[in-house]
Amino acid sequence: MGISVIDKINNVIFPKSCLLCNKIIENGLFCVEDWKKIEFITEPFCKICHLPFDYKIDDNLICGNCLESKPFYQKLVAACKYNDELMGLIVKFKFFDQTYLAKELCNLIYPKLEEFISDIDFIVAVPLHKKRLRRRKYNQALLLAKFISKKSGIKLIPDLLIRTKEGKNQIGLNKKARIDNVKNAFLLNGKYKNLIIEKNILIIDDVVTTGATINNCSKILKKNGVGSIFVGVVGKRML
Repeated sequence: MGISVIDKINNVIFPKSCLLCNKIIENGLFCVEDWKKIEFITEPFCKICHLPFDYKIDDNLICGNCLESKPFYQKLVAACKYNDELMGLIVKFKFFDQTYLAKELCNLIYPKLEEFISDIDFIVAVPLHKKRLRRRKYNQALLLAKFISKKSGIKLIPDLLIRTKEGKNQIGLNKKARIDNVKNAFLLNGKYKNLIIEKNILIIDDVVTTGATINNCSKILKKNGVGSIFVGVVGKRML
């Protein structure tokens, strides 16, 4: 299907620009040159954590980390590898108040969610500690979750999880330090305890590295009777 007349008119009045180089484009998110720089994650990949593999052995590949310690979530999907280009977008979105990028980044991850989105009962974002939220002024994961909720029609519960420990910034920490940093950092908001029993939850975040934060959020939900937990992130950092 080609671009509609209305879209063509809007593109003249409000021209779209490439998210990376600001070149004017007709549609999409990136110009042709920058589209090639975005490393979308495609098969083969781990069926649990979406870690890419070099070779496909069978249709149910599971990475060594997930075999050694199975996560509390059922499945994580990531749109792209967290390379320099995606990092630039995330940094602008996360730290420089460019909140308009939430809608565009949502459009990157949403196609990955479509395989299970019809099974989801509620959406939740990874929460920020109240001190960090005051400094940053917004929770980037929650902005993403709002657009995904609007696009899917699935109810978002913005305060389902509460972060009780601020901890250090995860950037630069090794796997063990990341796990220790988020240990006992989250609680379930008690007013939703009966609502979520045996329900399927989708957790949204911007970037995943070791998965320590996501797994701790999932653990809390599982301990409180949630059915299946799915995770959607824009970028997956390759260690």
